[in-house]
Amino acid sequence: MKKEFRVYYGDTLATKAQLDAIEEIVVEQEIGYAWEARIRIPVCIAEDGSWHGEDEPAYAEFARVRVEARIGDGDFIALIDGTIQSQEPDLNATPGRSNVTLIVHDDTQLLHREAEFESFSGQTDSEIVSSIFESAALGESPDVEDTPAGVDSEAVVNRGGTMMEMLREIAERYGDFHVYVLPGESVGTSKGCFKKLPTQPDTSLPPAILSGARRNLAEFRIQRNSGRAARYEAAHLDMSDLSITSASAGPYDSLDAGGSSATEGGDDELRVRRLPSGSGDQTDLDAAVAGMAAESGFTLRADGAVMPSVYAAILSPYRMLSVRASNSRYSTDYVISRVVHTLGISEYTQSFSVIGNAVTAATGLDAALPSAAAAPALNFNVQAGIF
Repeated sequence: MKKEFRVYYGDTLATKAQLDAIEEIVVEQEIGYAWEARIRIPVCIAEDGSWHGEDEPAYAEFARVRVEARIGDGDFIALIDGTIQSQEPDLNATPGRSNVTLIVHDDTQLLHREAEFESFSGQTDSEIVSSIFESAALGESPDVEDTPAGVDSEAVVNRGGTMMEMLREIAERYGDFHVYVLPGESVGTSKGCFKKLPTQPDTSLPPAILSGARRNLAEFRIQRNSGRAARYEAAHLDMSDLSITSASAGPYDSLDAGGSSATEGGDDELRVRRLPSGSGDQTDLDAAVAGMAAESGFTLRADGAVMPSVYAAILSPYRMLSVRASNSRYSTDYVISRVVHTLGISEYTQSFSVIGNAVTAATGLDAALPSAAAAPALNFNVQAGIF
């Protein structure tokens, strides 16, 4: 199975010599964190005593870098597009053991540059988020899901920090909204996102299968944290007429009818949490408690790795993946929360973490079994720019 990568320094595609100079690229992508790439490049001493490549403009601080990869004949997919935030020269007296590592961060850092004061009135939270992303000018139009208006239409939202601090503060009001930056479609661009986690598997991702003729998973380690699930409650006093609005939601109220929750037990076994007073000023109480409770319902976590010569897709967070672990209740759909891409000289590996809030019902376990099929033929190529 053919696997390729390409690198852009600035807006220019890296030359073959620049690609050959790269020993390894590790890209870490995780929900709730800025994405990071570590590009390791061997260096040596030139005849005049200088370190070869030490003053290469493409490796300079704040120079822009984009890393893309593809498997098979599909499109190249951007793993990161950002700037070099630091360098780690590792110089050694032993020949062949010196290298410099370039640390690339995504454009989340553009939203953290400047803290200032700004007021927003008469806008919903999603409208505020859109205006902040547009001010950041990341290169592509933001992807923002709508939020309901709060109980108090006269409430004023004040920003007293960076753009990203304001965005995260808004997301925290709901619990199930996430704010993040993805690489853009074009080189040198990014896209701001403010969205809930997906509820349906990504159709471009093949199911991850642990056993049988179609096996493409190397390992899958599951953890259950039932104590994480909680019921959330809230109340809001309207000062205009002294009326009280209340709301309550459990961790699995949002599951589709017939779904089987990841954590068994009744309400008397759940933790109960209350939202801070004043939560309803900017946030619809029903949406806030439902979001907080739904997020607490992700009590399943699993770590795994795909078989590099078999799995034919590139994983990334904020997408849903179907996992088939034979006839097990854990054969269900998970949200990808973390992926580590390791792009070596001869191989490309993907390890990942996923979270889940539902398991396969006992009556549906047979449907989770992968059907028999011939194992895919493997094709190993050696050519320029291939792992």
